[in-house]
Amino acid sequence: MDANATKEHLLGLARRLDVKGRSRMTKVELVEALHRANDEKATREARED
Repeated sequence: MDANATKEHLLGLARRLDVKGRSRMTKVELVEALHRANDEKATREARED
């Protein structure tokens, strides 16, 4: 996750990952939420294998 990305870019990523509450998050919160969402996605995919 690129913390130097624009907030708009981060919001787009959050939208694709269906991060709840993304519109009210700060840029820092978005980065943290995207890290969590990516970790959860990876865990979910690993369990499917």
